[in-house]
Amino acid sequence: MRLLIVLAVTSLLSSCSSIISDSSQPFTIDTGDVKGATCRVTNNSGEYILGSSPGTITIDNACDVMQVVCKKEGYNTKSVQVDYSHKGSTAGNIILGGGIGYLVDRGTGAACKYPPSIFVAMDKK
Repeated sequence: MRLLIVLAVTSLLSSCSSIISDSSQPFTIDTGDVKGATCRVTNNSGEYILGSSPGTITIDNACDVMQVVCKKEGYNTKSVQVDYSHKGSTAGNIILGGGIGYLVDRGTGAACKYPPSIFVAMDKK
């Protein structure tokens, strides 16, 4: 009986992304040979600034496309869109929670993630 209770509780906890994973993540921007670019990252959760590339910032996840804009004197401004993906625990929310947990996690960004890094190719003016 104890084993059955433990399995049931474990199953329920694993179905909610906000319980088992963060709604933020490190995000690395690499501008290759162009060092010292300032990059602005925006999504529905906020705006984040990387003061000097390459580098890593912590961003809040959101279930929407993220915009990255990098600038440096003498170079063309480069804008890149970054798509999100759903975390693996999202399926558990839909199956076990009837979708309520998914809606909550989607609203907080806990159901989604971005790639850990991107490369932004910048060219001289």
